[in-house]
This record gives sequence, C-alpha cells and structure tokens, in this order.
Amino acid sequence: MKTCGIIVEYNPMHKGHLYHIEQARKTSGCDVLIAVLSGCFSQRALPSLIDPYTKSMLAIRYGVDLVVELPAVYAAQSADRFARYAIETLANLKVDCIVFGSETNDIAALEQLLESAKSVQTDPSRSWQANIGSAIGPNDILGMQYIDYAHQYGIVPLCIQRSPSFKSATRTRSDYFAGASEEFLSDHFIEQQNWNSYYPYLRTFLLMSSPDTLAGYHLVNEGIEYRLIENASRYRTWDKFLEASVSKTYTRARIQRTCLFIMLQITKEEMKRNDCLHCSILLAMNQTGRAYLNSIKKESVVYSKFSALPAFLQKVHLRTKRLYESVMPHDIKDTVYVE
Repeated sequence: MKTCGIIVEYNPMHKGHLYHIEQARKTSGCDVLIAVLSGCFSQRALPSLIDPYTKSMLAIRYGVDLVVELPAVYAAQSADRFARYAIETLANLKVDCIVFGSETNDIAALEQLLESAKSVQTDPSRSWQANIGSAIGPNDILGMQYIDYAHQYGIVPLCIQRSPSFKSATRTRSDYFAGASEEFLSDHFIEQQNWNSYYPYLRTFLLMSSPDTLAGYHLVNEGIEYRLIENASRYRTWDKFLEASVSKTYTRARIQRTCLFIMLQITKEEMKRNDCLHCSILLAMNQTGRAYLNSIKKESVVYSKFSALPAFLQKVHLRTKRLYESVMPHDIKDTVYVE
C-alpha cells in the first residue's frame, strides 16, 4: 500500500488546494493520502479562518484519507523548523513520499540550491532569498526544507507546478476582510479570527508582564521584550503595534510568532525539552485512513484521544484551543471527524 503525505494549512482552503490533493494522488500513485495540517494558527502565526475540525472535515471530503495535526507551537515556526516537525510526524506514519507545490517544479534544481544554501553564512537582517543570492519563491523555500528532511527519513520528495491561476490564501483572506461577499467556502470562515481580535489580550498581557518574564518565552530574544512593551503602551491597534515592532531582524511573521508564544505562555525551556514531533495527532479519517492506521498501529505513535497525549501536548492543545475560542461567541468542535 503506497502512502503519500502533503503538508497543508488551509488558511483558508481554496481551489488551488483541491488541485494539490488531486495532483498529489496522480503524481504519487498513492493508495492512501495523508495530510499534516496546521490547526488554529499557521506557520506565520496567523489565526486560522476555518477551525481545525472543519478544515479536517473538508480535507476528507475533497480527497484526503487521513488528517493529522501540526500543533500551533510546531506550526508557528521558521520554514526550517516547520518543515522538520511536519516531516517528523509524516515519518511516524510511514509515508513513502511527499508532494508539494513549487514555483520551479524541479526537485533536482531545488536540491542543488539546498546544497548551495548550506555553504552560505546567513545574515539574519537579510531575507532568505538575499542570503542565497536567488529569487526563489516562498513555496520553493519551504520545498527545499521538505526535501532536506524527507531525505533524512527515506521519504521521496515530489513536486507539482504551483499555478498562479488559483487565488492564493493570502489574497483570499485580504479580499474577505475587505468585504468580498463570495469566497470559496466562505460560509465556513470565522470573521473574528484575525490579529485585531487578539490584540486587546496581547496588549494587556505585555503591559502587565515584566521584561524578565517575557524573556523566558520561546522566540523572545535580543531584547525584543522591551520593544514590545513600549509599543504596547504607545499603540492601541494591532496594525500600528506590528508596524512599529518590525525591524531588520524581526520580520512581520517573526513578530506574530513571538506574540503567539507570549500569549500561549510557552517557555524556551519547554520547547527545548520538546523539540521533536515523533508522533501523530489524529484529526480526521475516512475508511481507507482507518484501515491504514490499523495496519501501522504497532509501528507508529498515533493519538486519537486528548487523555492519551503527553503532558506537554495536552498543555499546548488546551491553551491553543482556549486562546482561539476566546475571540469567538462559541466553542469549536474538538473531536476526530470520521467519514
């Protein structure tokens, strides 16, 4: 039974994602398609417009057999770490290959760029593209990391051409919050899920915390805690706070990730002790996915119940869920979707 993995965020799900599912099956010739999905928050620490349960349900309905979670603290990371954690959980599920979207659609060229990048001393004040001297696209940046970790686990990396004909998730979010009335699957969108909704809590937390306390949280480095406290005292809107906090070394995404870890109160020590994801957290499955899980249950660590999760993952799950729900008028479903 051939298995293929895809690494997805669906923030929100759009027609390009359906194409990815279709082409992943076609390109890999797989019998089982497994998606590792970021849940409440994305790689750039954006709140998910669609809740994890619904995203998982949609993935199954549109052709995925098994969906597992990339928890927020493993998803909201740099490209390198995001890729490592995603590949670790797919390796736990014994996938044979992965398929990702690519601007170049050339595995050999990406492998060559990867080797070149490893020999370059990076400057944190410059973009990844500038460091390696190549105008590489964002999907290829992630793709290179996928390739690197896939090789380490004996997983075959495959890619498909990313098509500009599909509206991106970024554009979809922008159009939705600008008032667009008809977006694909917009009936599942949660309008409160944006950083403006979280800023009152973040601002209050920053103003009530000491610099020493903030410095203990993951990603709070190089004295950024002082800048965040100062900007929280000066600005009452998220956009102005974010604009003032960005610097040469702290990009927009880095600020968002840092603020997420502050709100979740996850420390550097906790992440250091839990710096791997050699397990899988089940979100959804169909009958094919269920049969596959049964076939690997003696070889893989798969959690389907909250009570079975290790203490750290329980803590992350509860804090992430409560934070995500804090800006909503109701709670979200927190069960495994089975079709």
